[in-house]
Amino acid sequence: MKRCLDIREQCLAGVPVYRLAPRTPTAHGQHLLYLHGGAYVRPITRHHWRFLHELVERSGHTISVPLYPLAPESDCQRTVATVVQIYRQLCAQERLPALGVMGDSAGGGLALALCDALREQGSVLPTRLVLICPWVDVRMQHAAIAGSEQDDPMLAAIGLREAGRLYAGELGVDHPHVSPIEGDLGGLPPLLIFAGTRDIAHHDELLFAERCRAAGVQVECVVGEGMIHVWPILPIPEGRQALAKIVQYLGNASRV
Repeated sequence: MKRCLDIREQCLAGVPVYRLAPRTPTAHGQHLLYLHGGAYVRPITRHHWRFLHELVERSGHTISVPLYPLAPESDCQRTVATVVQIYRQLCAQERLPALGVMGDSAGGGLALALCDALREQGSVLPTRLVLICPWVDVRMQHAAIAGSEQDDPMLAAIGLREAGRLYAGELGVDHPHVSPIEGDLGGLPPLLIFAGTRDIAHHDELLFAERCRAAGVQVECVVGEGMIHVWPILPIPEGRQALAKIVQYLGNASRV
């Protein structure tokens, strides 16, 4: 990646934040915050870095990637507070009132918690959100999960519930910062959501999209038939198509 991109590291809110940028800046380039997935307990993976590398090259945008604190050493209150600080500091560095935010899986849930926390503080919300198979309910209690779990090769509800419990800490799993589907969804920025039908989390994702629309939020939902969890970041043909969709979506946003 260092041979192809301009990569810099800084420490914000006590954690490393990597800045991935094109070597030649583009006139339409935006600055985005990306929050990686991993059930709040696992670090960023090579799949994330490969996806982000390609996204920067194809879009011309700059992406900041924090290695935010994970459970069980951290919990939701500390992690959300850290991400809020990072977001504010990035906005100040870029001299912008708001940035676009992306996230996959738990990172998508954290992006929504960031929005909720900013709203609670009376701050400007992100310009838009790109949520890749976001984890919107750590309780994994949707009635359809039990019947579809055998078709999901990646996720198991029992492990996810335990990861969610560890992350929730004192807030509990019902808190909107932990399970964003329980939050006040009105006023969220425009959303692009990806879901895969072999992903046990997609039932909650589609329900979340419906509730957002009912609350007046602009939502575009891409459902990958037969796709597994976080399929847009994987090196498969469908993942490359999803990447092209994201590039187009962000490009349209930069021209608004």
